[in-house]
Amino acid sequence: MRRALAALGVALLALPTAGHDAVAAAQDPREERARVLLRVAELTDRTEDAEAAVVAAFARQQAAERELRQAQEALRERAVNAYLYGSAVPRAAREGPAIYLEVAIQKGRQVLGAARTARAAAEDVQDDAEEARRHLRASGAELAAVREQLDREVADDDARRAAEQRAADEARRAANARRAAEQARARAAGGGGLLPRHRAATAKQIELMARYPFGPLPAGDALPAGLRYTGAVVSGKASWYGPGFHGRATASGAIYDQEGWTTASRDLPLGTLLVVRRGDKRVLLLVNDRGPYVYDRVLDLSAAAARYLGVGVTPVEARVVTPS
Repeated sequence: MRRALAALGVALLALPTAGHDAVAAAQDPREERARVLLRVAELTDRTEDAEAAVVAAFARQQAAERELRQAQEALRERAVNAYLYGSAVPRAAREGPAIYLEVAIQKGRQVLGAARTARAAAEDVQDDAEEARRHLRASGAELAAVREQLDREVADDDARRAAEQRAADEARRAANARRAAEQARARAAGGGGLLPRHRAATAKQIELMARYPFGPLPAGDALPAGLRYTGAVVSGKASWYGPGFHGRATASGAIYDQEGWTTASRDLPLGTLLVVRRGDKRVLLLVNDRGPYVYDRVLDLSAAAARYLGVGVTPVEARVVTPS
């Protein structure tokens, strides 16, 4: 029991502290959260082991105390006999054959030895119980500290994502404002004779999207009739946008529909057709806007596409297709 508890204590002390963990944190907050979650799970296992050790030690302590009480009771009984009869050996044994006397003396020695053994065992088990409780307190305190670290990681991650989303939204609004200003200047320069660009672009997009089965595709690599792969592939993290931009003009001029099968790209030409894959799910999308405005992301999906693919900020593969 002591060896097991000592090994548990060494293992707990060998674990790095929460402060050291924070210094060695990974660059990706999601990876750091996963690491902290695994550490919480490990410490939870160790704490439960320590709790079990405390329970086992307490049970042994109770058993040892019962044995000690029984041994003490036997000693008291023999002490009473010695006081009443002048000897620890019963009168019947003294008056009987020698063999009975020897048995009685041996019995007395056994009672005295049992009492000594029971007392020593009770002291040892008491030590074991205290050691188990110390380990439980130590592992419980470390677990609480790591759980606090996890809470901080979650809060920091949420704040980081919110800040990134605010920055991306602000950049998109600024881009939309620049486009609107350019269009206003073009209308002014043309004397107001500019065609209704957004209506024309929206109608053109609706016509194109009716021509091909935009949206979810069957699993596998087969394409709908009339389309073929060009060989161009875009891989990286995809995000999504929707609220705050629904019903506003995109870079193509068409009005943004967050439930439509579209995506934004910084580099691909407007009007590009993409098959975006995540796992076994595929979706055919139209590039009709510019973005995302975060450096390490390659696509900004519509809300509908992100919901179907299960995208938050998630790695995807996009293959360019064209009419065959």
